[in-house]
Amino acid sequence: MSHTILTKEVFSLPINPKLDPDYLEGEFIPFLKKYKHLIYDLYFTSRMPPFMQDAMGDTFRTTKSAQAAATNALAISEATDIPLSATFNNIWVRPDQKNLDLWIQNFKFLYDAGVRTVTLPHTSWVLTGQIQKEYPELKIKNTILREVVKPNEIVSLASAGFYYINLDRDIMRDRDAFKRLNDAKQYCADKGNPILYSLLVNEKCWGGCPIMPEHYQYNSTRTGTEPQYFNSEISRISCSRWDEYDPATELKAANLPPWREDWQWYLDNGIDVFKLHGRENALRLRESMDIIERWDNDDEIMFPEFSKYMVDLDVPDAPINIWRDKIKTCKFDCWDCNYCESVVESKLKKQKREKMNPLVDRVIRAIDGATDNNSNFDPKDFNITGLSSTKVRHLLNNLCNERGTVYADVGCYMGSTLFAAVMRNDNVKAYAIDDFANAAVTPMRKELRKDYEVEDPAEQFVKNFNDYKKAGGDCAIGLVMRPLAETRFNPEYPPNVIFYDAENEPKFMIPNLQHIHDQADASYVLVVDDANFDGVVAATDEFAKDKNVVYKRLITTETPEDADDWWNGVYILVIQR
Repeated sequence: MSHTILTKEVFSLPINPKLDPDYLEGEFIPFLKKYKHLIYDLYFTSRMPPFMQDAMGDTFRTTKSAQAAATNALAISEATDIPLSATFNNIWVRPDQKNLDLWIQNFKFLYDAGVRTVTLPHTSWVLTGQIQKEYPELKIKNTILREVVKPNEIVSLASAGFYYINLDRDIMRDRDAFKRLNDAKQYCADKGNPILYSLLVNEKCWGGCPIMPEHYQYNSTRTGTEPQYFNSEISRISCSRWDEYDPATELKAANLPPWREDWQWYLDNGIDVFKLHGRENALRLRESMDIIERWDNDDEIMFPEFSKYMVDLDVPDAPINIWRDKIKTCKFDCWDCNYCESVVESKLKKQKREKMNPLVDRVIRAIDGATDNNSNFDPKDFNITGLSSTKVRHLLNNLCNERGTVYADVGCYMGSTLFAAVMRNDNVKAYAIDDFANAAVTPMRKELRKDYEVEDPAEQFVKNFNDYKKAGGDCAIGLVMRPLAETRFNPEYPPNVIFYDAENEPKFMIPNLQHIHDQADASYVLVVDDANFDGVVAATDEFAKDKNVVYKRLITTETPEDADDWWNGVYILVIQR
């Protein structure tokens, strides 16, 4: 099949502010230079008053870091000669005159540096004409968060002064609507207000997601050290859960279909620019770059992961072909269709049946229980001091609440998490590992230190162990008082639930986790403590990059060492060896 090879710029690509400088110089900038003929612009997160937060939820901790990100974006644009687009998409910033004046004042830095395109959330600001008067060369995009799909909305935005309309992503499954969208586009051009249409194509969010507006509101209004939406407790009811239980999640995502021919249809029917994702996610940015490469190579499939559904692609009535036709007009009315499930079932019949790892279900249920302070752990009957919280103890207890659990508490200290994990859980075997090389560990917060004073942690652990046995505890617990690198687990009882609360400097942490991994069960849960601390998540990800991670969940806290929350945060992974 031949395709029309377009040379015009059809992609809007993000700049991720977290990219490593070596990656920027060695890969990202050379990529941009090679494919600049396909890139319409580079959009980037911009933070300046009154926009100090946005829907993606990432926060620059200081004004200096926000300015550095902007300076970095300017340098990339200068090196590649690709236009920049500054993104201000927080629709919960009050659209008043004071904030408009403040933004106009602060934007001068970027305008003087050459930025001529901007995303703004407020039509009322654009209608005043102040922005256009102050910055006459500035082109203004609307934000996708306004969920624009109606022709009358488009005409109003164009007449207000927007030149580029980010359409709501759900419109991709309503091809019948494109005729009226193009009628509106032509009307705007006839009135002297020409516009471009853009469609976000690879965010992978569920189409018609009922949580999305709240997710964006949460991120856009968070302050200080509050966790991002997906690192908070409340997200346990969102797609982080649905993705694990619904095998058809890929087919229900608001992504364009994988066929290049379908992408071309959108370009032929009014879409001018494909917006690509990855502004805060390096892996998604890499996927977006891969899409551009595939487009330039004239590849037929834009999402190679869809190949698993295409076993019978040449059969006209194959489920994937019927799905391809249905989604043209399904409008994400999944309640009235359920055909995505049929495609998955067909795939499972023809290929090796994939099942959810039971540990994933265990983790999800354990988090739910811990959030509700529910497990076999009873804080009223627990008096062991330790640098942890009730929720973390509930989590570990829930993870150990199944027969056959072999638990390893790495960095057990005085045993507060260990004995909480095994409390009223029968037949758990446990390793308690700590070389007690350091003296008493104290909290970071000075006001808490007095409550955690202890002279001899090892002696206190033995006392706590004896008290546990006297109280009728019947779990087999082995204390290993040596460095982790010298620890050997009994091969008959490899751990399948591991709580890591040991060294968290990367040079120690990564080899420690690898040492545990080499002796762990075929599938295991890894709970890494102190996820709030700088470098802990990055070190865990570095360890896990070549592992088969089938699930991960990061939970962070607003307040460090919060005994009523998740202490210093946890990072939970399910790994299949």
